Amino acid sequence: MNTLRISGHHYGQLKEHLFPGDNKEAVAVALCGRSVHKDNEAFLVQELLLVPYDLCDREKDYITWPTDIINPFLEKAAKRNLAIVKFHCHPGPGVHEYFSDLDDFADQTLFKSIQSWLDNEHGHASCIMLPDGRLFGRVFREEMQIEPLHKVLIAGSDVQVWRYFDGGCVIADDAQIRNKQAFGEKTISELNKMKIGVVGCSGTGSITIEQLKRLGVGELVLVDPDYIDGLNLNRIIGSKRHDADIKEFKTEVMKREILALEIGTKVTTFTSDISKREVVKELSDCDFLFSCVDGAEGRHMLNLISSFYILPLIDMGVKLNADGKGGINNIFGQVHFIQPGGSSLLNRHQYGLDRLLSESIKRVDGEEHARNQYLANVGESSPAVISINMQVSATAINDFLARIHPFRNMPNSEVDIIKIDYTDCVSYSESMKEPCLFFNKWIGRGDIEPLLNSPELSKHVQKVH
Repeated sequence: MNTLRISGHHYGQLKEHLFPGDNKEAVAVALCGRSVHKDNEAFLVQELLLVPYDLCDREKDYITWPTDIINPFLEKAAKRNLAIVKFHCHPGPGVHEYFSDLDDFADQTLFKSIQSWLDNEHGHASCIMLPDGRLFGRVFREEMQIEPLHKVLIAGSDVQVWRYFDGGCVIADDAQIRNKQAFGEKTISELNKMKIGVVGCSGTGSITIEQLKRLGVGELVLVDPDYIDGLNLNRIIGSKRHDADIKEFKTEVMKREILALEIGTKVTTFTSDISKREVVKELSDCDFLFSCVDGAEGRHMLNLISSFYILPLIDMGVKLNADGKGGINNIFGQVHFIQPGGSSLLNRHQYGLDRLLSESIKRVDGEEHARNQYLANVGESSPAVISINMQVSATAINDFLARIHPFRNMPNSEVDIIKIDYTDCVSYSESMKEPCLFFNKWIGRGDIEPLLNSPELSKHVQKVH
């Protein structure tokens, strides 16, 4: 399957340029990273070139432009194994939702030249944007074979997905009637086709998984290295005393409960931490990611995957401060929506570099971690109860639903963080507009070596079993 992914920022630039209001065609070109997983390839927009109007001959049904303007992109593509994606618009009226004969001729000429310049076997793509913002396209392979672009995903404040293929996971109809009454056939059909990654299968994670499976999500990828113990039984959905006795992995308990529902959801599990190549690649093939982890390293890795592979991410957290005498000082919950090109969990101060270093050293070298008392004292366990976890997880799921099916009175662009203060009975949202310079430099990088620019994730690392 061929997929195109675009950040909300780049999509906004593209739409504004292609539809300036003069009812004439316009053109832009993107430099894209690549992601290949099994039989799927994704084109990941890194950089846009908005071809100036005054360099083009523009009419309502055709455009000519100086293609040598993309030569700097071709030089970068040759050095870094990148893809070229051409965009143009069909402005209407009487807009046609297909590639015209003129489009065919222009694309054949352009992509033959691109293939000749780059001289490799990799594909490139051509896309058309319609007045409603929808994108469709096709991929040109080495010998100019044409394949459809099967899916386009916009990872913005509104998460938009356009699919151009049949099939996918089939969820039982009788299990979705009430969901369809609430969100409609289109949204539920999209949920049925979505592949969603959930990292962390404990307190908030198990509840998140429970909601996603009952909403009819087609495929879930679950990641957690830990097993069930007695301390988990108060808050992990589906866990049993026997699971704790035999130390059953949390991911396997979640898989068991998903399959027991028997409505058709597929599930892939990893009894591993996220810092494994196979895990990163499976998550990179998802449509949406959920972070249900306590630590800094998991959050950091998920933010990297979101940036490298242009995927929307929701992170959730709970903090319960007990007074040690049977009382509670305060309880807080937060839900963060992360879109590539925007602010990150790092510059929102959801973790610090000191804790990130501590967790990394502890995982790789436990002895060094124990010797360093400063590192050893970073991060302690805290109280946890299912009622708080449930509300925070439900808030996260409802934020996810609002992204794919906008229903709030305020625009999604104004809701980046949802905060809940239980002791003062207050819930409110915040907007976070400051971009993160660290993560934004990795937008759309895709499958570079080493993966995520981390030596630990190179091809030579032992595979997960």
